[in-house]
Amino acid sequence: MIRSFIAMYERGAITADHLAAQSLLAIDPADPAPVLEALPDEVVTRVFDFSLRFQTGRMSSNYGPSPASDQVEAARRWIERASKVKPAAASKA
Repeated sequence: MIRSFIAMYERGAITADHLAAQSLLAIDPADPAPVLEALPDEVVTRVFDFSLRFQTGRMSSNYGPSPASDQVEAARRWIERASKVKPAAASKA
């Protein structure tokens, strides 16, 4: 499923933020790698930025349902361990 969203992003049909939101919903908290490894680096940065701002129960999205807190936390931890985010993204939060 995430591959179809990536293709839409590459065609310009959805934004990086939209792809980031859809990606978070697809994450298995026990193994976020399959989703996150498939994403372009700039989208991984958006996922990380979102994870730093995320507030359980207080976030809303125009892209559909909000991800669960365990999905967001798993993504943030994986990105930090994989060093897949540029330092500038972390300093903006």
